[in-house]
Amino acid sequence: MVRHHYGPWDKRYYHVLALLEGAELLDVKPQPNGSYQFTLTEAGVDRADALRKSPAHSGVVEQMTHIKRVFGNKSGDAIKRFIYEQFDREVAQRLLGETIR
Repeated sequence: MVRHHYGPWDKRYYHVLALLEGAELLDVKPQPNGSYQFTLTEAGVDRADALRKSPAHSGVVEQMTHIKRVFGNKSGDAIKRFIYEQFDREVAQRLLGETIR
């Protein structure tokens, strides 16, 4: 695992979101507090369902199902804060781009 700002895409994060929005798979709405709400469109839900049913993605689906069971409806930010609090030395104190073993 590598420490990133936003997840596995990191530097491409905003480009990937723009691509998904341009492909009409994702709807992005600004919120009054300055944040953004990301929602899958109907086409995005259909594409996600197809990926979920694909045997090639079964490992990722299994991992995400487990994460959902453990964290419920917590936001990505809440999960990030939990990881940083619980694994300060192992994750939070690492340099960006540094490999976490």
